[in-house]
Amino acid sequence: MPIVIDENLDPSLYPLAWLVGAWEGTGAVQLRGENGEEVGRAIEQRLTVAPDSAGGLAWSMRTWVLDSPAPEPPTTAFYEKGEEEADASQSTSTTELVRELLLEEKGTWRTTGVLPGQDEEAAQNAKPGSPESYLSHGVSLTMQRRGAFGLTPAEHWAGEVRGPRIQLATQDLGGANGADSHGARMFGLVGGRLMWLQEVGSSPASLRPYLSVELDRAADEGEAEA
Repeated sequence: MPIVIDENLDPSLYPLAWLVGAWEGTGAVQLRGENGEEVGRAIEQRLTVAPDSAGGLAWSMRTWVLDSPAPEPPTTAFYEKGEEEADASQSTSTTELVRELLLEEKGTWRTTGVLPGQDEEAAQNAKPGSPESYLSHGVSLTMQRRGAFGLTPAEHWAGEVRGPRIQLATQDLGGANGADSHGARMFGLVGGRLMWLQEVGSSPASLRPYLSVELDRAADEGEAEA
């Protein structure tokens, strides 16, 4: 599916054009139980990414936790269900699940230009859309989260975008994850769906899955209200 570039998008943000829009879907999160153990729970998520007036991309995300176990395996939503599981999910889909707002995020994406050491001429001469045509660009996400523990300090994520893939890392996670000060995020556009995973840990070597979702494009809030 070709990527349509928003006419309001600053040219520096073209590497992130595939991320722009409204998205919604489901996934899984790992939460601390009463005894400190990790418990997998199902979640719903909605996010919007849109150009802002300062030449960045505004990021707005809301995640609700459901009164339901997480999909198996417990840390990922990117999983092919067997026939029995598919039947079970269909049988429960008509039951209204209780959901509670888990967290909100608001922030800004920016790019920092082509990363050094790449052959830009070869990329320009490659077939459009092929792996060889992509260049890695620096990218950042500065945001704040609001959850059960209130508003967290600003978090600064940095990494790279290459084609429809983003990798980010941070060392200043705050709030609900306690000692988990390090984090990593991976985003990918697969078959028109946005998939992303967050890992947390006390160090880069101890990262473990925390949240994963699989999202479809959705009407933006203005369209939904029309």
